[in-house]
Amino acid sequence: MRLIEIVIFGITSLTLILKCHPKFKKNTFVYYLPFLAGALIPIQLLVEGYRWQMVPIFIFIGGLITVDIFQIMRRGGKEYLISHKFVRNTLITLAFLLLLISFIFPVLLPVVDLPDPGGPYGVGKTSLRMIDSARQEIYTAETDDHRNLLVTIWYPAQTDKETPVCTYWDKKGIIGKAYSINADMGSFWYSHLSIVKTNSHCDAAVSSAENSYPVIIYSHSFYGHNTENTMLFEELASNGYIVASISHSIETIGSLYPDGEFVPGDYAYISELFDTHSDIEENLYAEITQTDDINVKIELVKEILVVDEESNNLIETRVQDAIFVLDQLEILNQTGGIFDSKLNLDRVGIMGWSFGGATAIEASLADDRFKAGIDIDGWPYGEQFASEKTISQPFMLIQSGDEDELEDIVGQLIFEKTTGPSYRLAVENTQHTNFWDFPLFFRIYQRFDYWGSMDPIRMTEINKAFILEFFNKYLKGMDVDFLTDASEQFPDVSIISVNPGS
Repeated sequence: MRLIEIVIFGITSLTLILKCHPKFKKNTFVYYLPFLAGALIPIQLLVEGYRWQMVPIFIFIGGLITVDIFQIMRRGGKEYLISHKFVRNTLITLAFLLLLISFIFPVLLPVVDLPDPGGPYGVGKTSLRMIDSARQEIYTAETDDHRNLLVTIWYPAQTDKETPVCTYWDKKGIIGKAYSINADMGSFWYSHLSIVKTNSHCDAAVSSAENSYPVIIYSHSFYGHNTENTMLFEELASNGYIVASISHSIETIGSLYPDGEFVPGDYAYISELFDTHSDIEENLYAEITQTDDINVKIELVKEILVVDEESNNLIETRVQDAIFVLDQLEILNQTGGIFDSKLNLDRVGIMGWSFGGATAIEASLADDRFKAGIDIDGWPYGEQFASEKTISQPFMLIQSGDEDELEDIVGQLIFEKTTGPSYRLAVENTQHTNFWDFPLFFRIYQRFDYWGSMDPIRMTEINKAFILEFFNKYLKGMDVDFLTDASEQFPDVSIISVNPGS
């Protein structure tokens, strides 16, 4: 909890304790403590911002104030409002239970500020709309609808106290509402992320410390959001990278454009597409469990990766998104805006988590302007991967620690597709869902097996040691032996395979 929230809970708890203490229970000043807590509520709302998790304690304080007003008016504060001892003690016990309940939500769903990034640069953030007039939007009914992308960019920035700090999600709560509805949690559940402060400064000037900076394009998870790895983006930006994260329209929680227009994703439509081949995939998975022959299993996994036409179509759409964004960045680099001449487009990397990892693989095969790539725990769908092409660029695969036989087969298939310097790692104590920001915001979910036991702050340190240093080596050309250095510091990261390349 934040400071003023703690003070409010402290005063309220003290009030109940003193009301039960023989020495203080009839002391007049005890009856005025709830008024002090109540006076702090508008200050808390003004300074720290509204969040629904605090509503129960606000109501509780209002109840205490009401009771004390009656107490003072009717008995002058010298006698109990309720004379019957059993009834009075029952109500006091109930009050403690209600206080405990009101304490649960602010503690379990806290407002957590993101950890400071470790690089020497300040971090800026801005968003752009990019419309591909050459591509029709295939996921909407309108025939004249063109592919319309939101791209959010984190970058090394010149920051000062006058530059506003961005919140994690928009202050109006539009993204939070969309995410809550999609997760069937009610429109309020994730709303507090709109008051989480980041380390990014909105629309700050690009740092002049370097003439230009390498670029990394990020592709989000299936039906995810392009801010899902903000901690990683800030770490990269603070170390001298410009990170452009694409919101893949329709197949996303939603795109909130700079002009305020919000276009939600269409999960029902996307899911319906995937249902087309679900029976075939289920049969293939069943066949895998019925054989002990590893070669047969490998062939079945290969078939799974190509049988779902919709996965391949979605990946192809995402790859075209990434290529289009890279084309637009080339134009942006010459238009006189804040990124004029600041984008080093000879040094471009691509990465993504889950479905975004598959996009990074496929884009690396499709366009050699991507000089290095990282797949964060994603399966390799797409026609390019199914072809005879190989990934000649430096490439790294990071897998979760709950690896099973299928994951091992997939990881090996990806690694065998590489001919350049390549790395395959596994992070212990993680599941697929550990590789984004939410484990920091919702630690309690770990109790319900939503993600592994890896501490989210340590996860950012692992990202810094491996992802950052990988790009330092292959985009900046720095002489770093990141595997040796990081392996000593992070024994919970297993180095499965390494190909030094030719």
